[in-house]
Amino acid sequence: MDKKSYKERIIAMNDALNEHVIDGIDAHFAKNFVWRGGAGPGTKTSLEQFQNGWQRPFLNAFKDKHTTIDLILEDGDLVAAYGSVQATHSGEFLGMEPTGKRINLKYMDFWRFDDNGECVENWVHLDIIDVFRQLGRDLLDGKGWDDRR
Repeated sequence: MDKKSYKERIIAMNDALNEHVIDGIDAHFAKNFVWRGGAGPGTKTSLEQFQNGWQRPFLNAFKDKHTTIDLILEDGDLVAAYGSVQATHSGEFLGMEPTGKRINLKYMDFWRFDDNGECVENWVHLDIIDVFRQLGRDLLDGKGWDDRR
């Protein structure tokens, strides 16, 4: 395993994802990597499931996606990152046909590394409800609390 800090390795992984690398991304993850994307995207229990069940469909839906890390913290074998994905909705996304609209998807990641220094787990909160709102669909049917004062 290289000598980069875990934080530096997450930044390098983000750079590869911004280059839309899918095949070859395994340099950044353990084979038994688990991605926990929450409701909608679901949990992927291997690197291959992550590639085929999230990365490829997301990139097909948002071909020009670019991820920005706004904050990144390292504590032992954990790295936390907060940021956003900017992209144009150009393909089907979670059942919604392309709208051509720009989105700003906020995310919060927690990455865990094993004793061998491999990234084995990622918990990610994706603000899917807000993405759909940006695309013109209110999943809360006007009952969200964010507009209440």
